[in-house]
Amino acid sequence: MKTVLILAGLLITTTISFSQEIDSRILKNKGKEAEKIYEYNQNAYNYLVFELDHSYEIVSRKSLTREQLKQIKTEIQLSDSDINNLGTSSFNFYDLGIKLSKSERQYVRLDKDRVLVFYAIPEITRAFTTSPFNTK
Repeated sequence: MKTVLILAGLLITTTISFSQEIDSRILKNKGKEAEKIYEYNQNAYNYLVFELDHSYEIVSRKSLTREQLKQIKTEIQLSDSDINNLGTSSFNFYDLGIKLSKSERQYVRLDKDRVLVFYAIPEITRAFTTSPFNTK
């Protein structure tokens, strides 16, 4: 009886772990490498998901300094669909050609009143280290 319970528990655990799917944004961004990361380095995979979900915020134009206002990129145009997906697991800034900077924040105009701010990689990494997504 004890063996049956252990096997049932193992089966349930295995089913749950295999039923989780790789985030489609990670597959799109990383290709086959995403599968290896997911399988062999779960914390790195968690970081990639965290980066997609937590590397930006929407701020009021009025809250930015003059220097920051000068840095706003106007060549990147978000569609209505992109704007509606902000803050959801469907938003993928890589689709817009945005690559996070190693040293500075990036500013993208949403409309006349709002700006999308992307954090620099070190800021994201610091936030990840204290987040529940970090499994190390």
